[in-house]
Amino acid sequence: MASRMEKGASQQTSLLDVLKKKMRQAREEAEQAKDEADEVKRQLEQERKKREDAEAEVAALNRRIVLVEEDLERTDDRLKVATQKLDEASKAADEAE
Repeated sequence: MASRMEKGASQQTSLLDVLKKKMRQAREEAEQAKDEADEVKRQLEQERKKREDAEAEVAALNRRIVLVEEDLERTDDRLKVATQKLDEASKAADEAE
């Protein structure tokens, strides 16, 4: 009868060891999954930051394009006025000769 009790206790110990091992494995897998999720979250934040930076750069470049186009338009207007004045001065000089 003592050997039956020892055998039962041995089986319980063995079962307990198996359960402990499975719990340890489950904890390790959960920790690994958490680490992977944290890494994916970090990468997502990096990509979001890159996208926001790129969008800000595009907005700044678009504003710069508008400013350059406005400057070009003003310069073109000044060139037309200067060309017109030069033509008038040239005609006046030709008539004076």
